[in-house]
Amino acid sequence: MNKKSYSLELWQRVLDSSSLINIQQNKGTKFLEKRKGAILISERVKYEVADDPRIRKSDQLRLFVLKHPEIVTQFKNNEEDEYLRILRQQGIDAGEASAMAIAIKRKLPLVIDERNTKATGKAHNHGIETLSWEEFVKGINYAYKQPQNHLSTIPQRLYQKHL
Repeated sequence: MNKKSYSLELWQRVLDSSSLINIQQNKGTKFLEKRKGAILISERVKYEVADDPRIRKSDQLRLFVLKHPEIVTQFKNNEEDEYLRILRQQGIDAGEASAMAIAIKRKLPLVIDERNTKATGKAHNHGIETLSWEEFVKGINYAYKQPQNHLSTIPQRLYQKHL
């Protein structure tokens, strides 16, 4: 695994549509431009914020997502199975389920609207770190305070370099 792969493991966060919308409304698309390397969204979330025909063509979040297709990811391996399992749960919509499935299977932190306690509980049950969109904006990184299992495989010198 090269440095770029380690870097993605350290810094990428999976966002659902509500957190992406909250960040854009409170901080603007310039903030999203600065953090685009840390943002990963599912195709379903892309549909909810950019491709849905009800969204205005001039919507700033829509334009940001369409300008940066590298932030959109497709399901890999058995993420779709996890997505379908999560989707069956009451109170979790398709965008949240897809973001959770990617976060769970790739062991990436999930940025969610903290009002959705059901999604937070499901993610914690799988050992996935969750951050509110406010924490993501502030740059709080709990990986330094509470190392996760997937971070323990990173060579110490590379980990220290990013601190």
